[in-house]
Amino acid sequence: MERSIEHIDLNRDYETFKELSLTCFGSGANVDKAMHQWLLNDNPYHPDGNLLFLLKEGDKAIACDGLIPGELYIRGKTVLMAHSVKTMTHPDYQRQGIFRMMTDNSVEAGRKAGVDVILGLANAASYPGYQKFGWLSLFKREVLVQPICLRGYLQRKIKSAALARLGSKIYGQILRQRCKQKDSSLRFEWLQQVPPEIQSCWERYKDLYEILLVRDFKYLNYRYNQRPDVAYQTLIARRGQEIVGFAILREGHTSHSVMGNVCEFFTDPFNEQDIAELSRAISRVALKKNWDYLVLSCGLYGHYLKVLKANGYRPTPTPPPNDQMIALILSKNVSPEEITGADSWYCSQGEGDIELDLR
Repeated sequence: MERSIEHIDLNRDYETFKELSLTCFGSGANVDKAMHQWLLNDNPYHPDGNLLFLLKEGDKAIACDGLIPGELYIRGKTVLMAHSVKTMTHPDYQRQGIFRMMTDNSVEAGRKAGVDVILGLANAASYPGYQKFGWLSLFKREVLVQPICLRGYLQRKIKSAALARLGSKIYGQILRQRCKQKDSSLRFEWLQQVPPEIQSCWERYKDLYEILLVRDFKYLNYRYNQRPDVAYQTLIARRGQEIVGFAILREGHTSHSVMGNVCEFFTDPFNEQDIAELSRAISRVALKKNWDYLVLSCGLYGHYLKVLKANGYRPTPTPPPNDQMIALILSKNVSPEEITGADSWYCSQGEGDIELDLR
């Protein structure tokens, strides 16, 4: 049967795209149609329509690959980047060169759309392929976790509800003492939306960073205010009237636990006091919400990692499945020297398609 690579049309292709997603990623895949409408067609960074493609055999989708554009801030300049997303091939059609064909198609589409650099998070299976295709290896992404409520974990380990309650209570008391606010000059606000004045925080601190996604109001408004299937909440830190930091959180669920996903965590990367206070404020929120744990990413830039580890965060026991950050440069606006070096990168849980697929 004849095969063709086509731009996805959700009105026409949603059911076959949904079937492919569930086949490749299982029942946990996020196949919400409204979410994909927002992600693909409402993105303000798309130069001309979405950049997600299906390989179809007749009317059946047998593979998918594409790009989600955004902006990257590199040492004082802003370039158009795109996340490589939704890479999947139906198990019945693997080992036919489809992965390479779909990757090449996305790269060419990105080049035509004016994308300067493509970023991806590869897993152990796909990483060797990207290496063969000439993608740069940037760094391994680390995810940090902070336990909040130990009751469920302890009960699974020691099989005693009474001892689990006691152990969790003691740990909770210790954590509450640890996360008390120490800087009275800061005021925290808990909002249902990212406010437009968040722009001032981005402008104040952006030049203190080397490489990161642009986190201005345009991006945060699209990414967190407009997404239809998830309710995000924003934690603002003020000193006087100025916003000096913010975090964006959502609730997520696993088979055993309820977690707080810290999608964004942004402040002066060298101000250890403000990093610590923002971290403690997030922990206080998690305690009130009875979350079992918090997860976040920050990369190796600045003092984030040092301060977060001092405040109870540790790398996840098992690395995330898509942990290898890779890149392919498409224009002269970006050089390999500018984007290599793990110490230069700041990253968050909200980047790429990992958090997008979290339910």
